[in-house]
Amino acid sequence: MNEQTGRPVLIFDAVAFDAAVKERGYETQADKAGFLGVSRASYSKVTRGLEQPSPKFIAAVLIKLSDPDSPDSLNRFFKAEIR
Repeated sequence: MNEQTGRPVLIFDAVAFDAAVKERGYETQADKAGFLGVSRASYSKVTRGLEQPSPKFIAAVLIKLSDPDSPDSLNRFFKAEIR
């Protein structure tokens, strides 16, 4: 991919994540970050689009919330874009 066409980025879908964790009783950013095992600062930056999700962040979301009956667990919480 060349510089003129942009580069691929992974976007965390915080709305879909919030809906999934709200069912489990997690309301605050601190609760959600703790659920994933990431820092609140990292969680905040990823959800606001200021930082790309790290491999640890992605793995935590998939481990905690993936549905073994759904092959689309990754697509439920992450979107890929060219920017």
